[in-house]
Amino acid sequence: MIISPQWLTVALKTAAGVVFLNAYLKSKRKSALFLSLGWISSILVSPPSTSLYPGVECIFTGMAAAFTLTGILTLIEEEGGRRSPRAMHLTLPTLPAVYGVIEASFNGSCTGTYITSGVLLLIAGVIFTELMSTYYRRNATLFGVVLGVSGVASMLHPIAYENGLLTPDVVMYNSLVIATMAAYAYYRVIYSRHFLGFENLVPGHGVDAIAQGAGIMSERDFRELAPRLDGFPVLAFLRNSEPMNGWLSYRISTVQGANVIPPTSMYRITETTNMYLREMEKVGNRGIVIIEAVEFLKLYNDFRSVVKMLATLRDSVLIHGGTLIIVTEKDVWDEGEWNILLRTLE
Repeated sequence: MIISPQWLTVALKTAAGVVFLNAYLKSKRKSALFLSLGWISSILVSPPSTSLYPGVECIFTGMAAAFTLTGILTLIEEEGGRRSPRAMHLTLPTLPAVYGVIEASFNGSCTGTYITSGVLLLIAGVIFTELMSTYYRRNATLFGVVLGVSGVASMLHPIAYENGLLTPDVVMYNSLVIATMAAYAYYRVIYSRHFLGFENLVPGHGVDAIAQGAGIMSERDFRELAPRLDGFPVLAFLRNSEPMNGWLSYRISTVQGANVIPPTSMYRITETTNMYLREMEKVGNRGIVIIEAVEFLKLYNDFRSVVKMLATLRDSVLIHGGTLIIVTEKDVWDEGEWNILLRTLE
């Protein structure tokens, strides 16, 4: 029994959607969720779904492009630590979706939707390659090239198909080939160690001398402790200090760069810590999290928000049997704030 290319394409898109949704459940990174929804939406672009109602193709072509563009924007934000302008989120992903609804409502032809989606995907591929090569190296280039090829194919599809240059069978085989390439490129990025967790996460040496739980440490004590953790995969959010060998470090700074978290993006500290603690538990090791200069976070956030984040992190390390070390000095806080910090981390 020979399976038709359209059913192979549907099966591939379904499998890809499920696999990338699983990556979201593992990493809790919203970019994986949006990219997965892009694949799931594209399932209904292929026959036999489009034979039920011609407008289905337009609507779901636009939706697939919209979710994919949102996923790429989100991924760039997750890595760069800086949110894109809200207008970009409201316009770029919306354009193909709006085109799809309009064309489905009026003429049933999806030419505008395919061309708009293709142009935006081509641009997104170029931008992704340039911005994400620092984090994903050759996988970023592969992802960007395949995204660009998909965009060009989307732009040429209505022109070639409507003018009889391509038969339905050729269209379906082309779709299958491009979908296979795209699924592989997505997989290389979304299931990379960098995306799912931490590239240097390996079982380390014993840290039995360091107590479990949460606590505050002075800068002087931290300088004495740090050499004892050399070579251990500590997760460190640093402001002034340099990481030891083997540390998974992020710089808290207002200057944009690789592995930099802005002080206004405290949610990234929480998300990264939760992923780290889960992965350390999986490899049978105790996670150690260090946050330096919490007072710097207070300059850009209200004190209540900072305390709320620390309370969440404390609960996480207790659940996973880890250690949370807050590096700060008593004299940079007023007495009331200091007492609240102590109670929060008890």
